[in-house]
Amino acid sequence: MNRQEQEREPGRDETGGDEGKGPEGKGTEREGEQPGKQAAPPAPEQEEPPEAWEAVEQLFALAPHLRGGRANVMGDTRVRGDVVAGDKNVRVHLHSGEPSRLRRVGPIPATELERTKLTFAPNRCYDQLCADLAAERVLVLRGRRGTGRRTAALRMMRQVGREAVEVVALDPGAEPSDYAGHVQPGKAHLVVDPATGEDGPLRDIHLHAVRHRLGDSGGLFVVVVDPGTVLDGVAVKEWAPPSPADVVAAHLVHLLQQSGHSRPEASDEAARLLQLEVSDGYVRSGPSPQEAAEFARLLTEYSGGRCGMEQLTGYGRTSAEALVDSWFGDSETDLRDKAFLISLAAFDGSPYPLVADLGDRLYGRLDAVERPERAAGHKVFGASRAKRLELASAREYSVDSDTPWGPIPEQAVAFKNENTWSAALRHVWTSHPTVREPMLEWLDALVTDQRPLVRLRGAVSAGVLASSDFGYACERFLTRWASSPTLMERQLAAWALYTAAEHGMDAPVRRLLSVWSRKHDLGQRWTAARAYALLGGTTVTTALRDIGRMAAVGPVPDATLQAALEQTLDVLLQGPAVTTVLERLVQWRGGGDRLGALAAGGFLRGAARRRYEPGAGSAWPRLLWLADREPDARRHVVALWRGLLGDRVTRDEARNGVILWVRAADHASAKEAAVRSVSGAKPAAGASPDVEAVSDVEEALCRLLPELAVTANERDRLDYLLRRFRDRSGTPSPAAQRLRTALPVEPPHALTKF
Repeated sequence: MNRQEQEREPGRDETGGDEGKGPEGKGTEREGEQPGKQAAPPAPEQEEPPEAWEAVEQLFALAPHLRGGRANVMGDTRVRGDVVAGDKNVRVHLHSGEPSRLRRVGPIPATELERTKLTFAPNRCYDQLCADLAAERVLVLRGRRGTGRRTAALRMMRQVGREAVEVVALDPGAEPSDYAGHVQPGKAHLVVDPATGEDGPLRDIHLHAVRHRLGDSGGLFVVVVDPGTVLDGVAVKEWAPPSPADVVAAHLVHLLQQSGHSRPEASDEAARLLQLEVSDGYVRSGPSPQEAAEFARLLTEYSGGRCGMEQLTGYGRTSAEALVDSWFGDSETDLRDKAFLISLAAFDGSPYPLVADLGDRLYGRLDAVERPERAAGHKVFGASRAKRLELASAREYSVDSDTPWGPIPEQAVAFKNENTWSAALRHVWTSHPTVREPMLEWLDALVTDQRPLVRLRGAVSAGVLASSDFGYACERFLTRWASSPTLMERQLAAWALYTAAEHGMDAPVRRLLSVWSRKHDLGQRWTAARAYALLGGTTVTTALRDIGRMAAVGPVPDATLQAALEQTLDVLLQGPAVTTVLERLVQWRGGGDRLGALAAGGFLRGAARRRYEPGAGSAWPRLLWLADREPDARRHVVALWRGLLGDRVTRDEARNGVILWVRAADHASAKEAAVRSVSGAKPAAGASPDVEAVSDVEEALCRLLPELAVTANERDRLDYLLRRFRDRSGTPSPAAQRLRTALPVEPPHALTKF
């Protein structure tokens, strides 16, 4: 077991069991591995990428800027710390965490809908849209991204329907012809930026089918599109956003009321704050509604004396862009300092020596462009650290790095304005074309670096550049990385694509992944699978469609692609759309051999994973936790276990999977007994004093086992497994013996088909 696995913490994922190595990673083996499907050992010069789940964790740990999207993949799990470079473990918590630009599919949380109600700023355009939606029940709303069009759609659906109506976000990657099949009568449905093209536009007949499906149920259907969405015969309504001043005022009043002001007091204080010179200048700069809402939050802090005028003046994207323009548009700023600023943009929040060193490497490439006749080299001593940080408007702070020699303090540097890092990268890429070639050479060096932090941040930086010029990025590096025979380069492409999606390129990224999933290039298919693992619950319907296509259509997946597909299913099973994934796996088990094998491998990987759930004292098998609380998920889990245990091909792997759940129950009960022994806690009232402690994990498994033993064969199979089970010391397990008593004595003998 490697050091990363030994340092699992509450809030972190664990894999169940310690039975060996997985096919691609260094972690614990998933029991779903099938004989003959182990990946061939890599060539000595190749480094294996992390498994899909570890790649997700590594991204959000080493690129804190992207943490807003973590819940799309991990649900409510909290992750603290990940491998940074070799055995180094750094806990970094930068920034306050902006909301993800990617939205998960499924029911919109009630808290988001209530917040929208309290802070939305209506205008005449909105009032007319409400009237149109009330009359038509189906509406296509067109507007530019970042103008509040999604927020307006959410608010109008609640206002036109009823405040208690459930609003469901559909997967934007779903085929428009399938929209009617996803409609739930009586509910409101939202699709944002559907994936369309010349060969697959959104047609009026698709919306007619939706309207027919809604019938007289009172349901609603709104499609939010941008000017580039391909339409055929569809009537659209144009969105005109409210003024930034109205958005700031609406949020200010709400926030001030939350801080204790009455409604009249909040209105008066909001009016005073908006009259400040800095406020007037900010709203005139044309911020997006989301930026205006964040400025209102900062104004509230200023009103309460918790921040100063300097923070107000330096806030936001506009301020960051002005600062960046002053750096790179000023001929007096030294080229070496400009290279340092670009390096800081790529490695924001990293130790200063690393930022400076990589900045000097970039400087050498930039200097070769400006002065090609000069021999390579630069001054050994340049500008002082203090002067560079002052120029960058950056802060320096201490972080503790966990190393094999214990915690080591380091000084990290980060921009004071969290918008600056991406603004700097976009600026130099789009405003100074000459910098592209040396920057690409620099990025190529970063992504081949042996330090995980360096190569991952290189991929994230490449993703930001791709969000500025997606076509160029595909041509120059994304497609090349995705088609590489080196798995790590493919993983870099997946990280970069996720970052591009987070920075506004979600629709082009989804279309590209769909194209790659149709091609027979195994490298591009592998990269698509890994990218879907990162995108998580934001596009689960599309992910499952394309994963199924890659497994069943075209060339038979090799060992590495098969492992990537299974690992992606494992990640999706840990996310917010887990029930949807389980339902699809049940369907695949009844399909062809290739889909059935994929469903088995993905489910067994997911079943082997344990996580510390909120309020739980022990690490639960994630799917057992879910099955014990969600009836739909329970039905699918039972169907999959029974089918796999009864299948000669998967029987052995499935038995090992059940053993992992029994072992988790045994460990949790032993832990419960130890805690009771130390604390002197007594058994519950009415229980015998000599009754051993039973954990909630064991109780949940005890409730599930009878549903896995419907037939006599199933009952005998599970009884045999539990009788032979031994704990880690090799002795019979009390928990396993208690679980045997949960099995039915005389189950029906009729076999159930799957």
